[in-house]
Amino acid sequence: MKLLLTMLPTVVLVVYGQLIIKWRVEHLAGLLPESGDGWSRLWNYMTDPFVISAYLAALGGSVAWVLVVERYDLSMAFPIYVGLTIALVALGGSLLFGEALSWQRVISISLILAGVVIGSRT
Repeated sequence: MKLLLTMLPTVVLVVYGQLIIKWRVEHLAGLLPESGDGWSRLWNYMTDPFVISAYLAALGGSVAWVLVVERYDLSMAFPIYVGLTIALVALGGSLLFGEALSWQRVISISLILAGVVIGSRT
């Protein structure tokens, strides 16, 4: 349980970043001309304040991750981090963007979370 609480800031910041980038890319892509070159589209994405906040969140998540690996074995912490991140991003994608959560995806996420539960027991 202490590991999960220590890891929580990293997970929350990374999930925030993933969901914000998805939201902003979808939003900005609708505003940008399709004929524009890739560099100008990328520039528009990278200068968006929300996208910048997502990258700052990723930086904050990296700093928080240092505190996790300082205290816990990487071989235990990393799979739990990845499993929680996958589950929360999939759930957020479904709730916020209407992305499909097929029964296959639900089963696979459930198996991942079962692995997180089993792996977090020491």
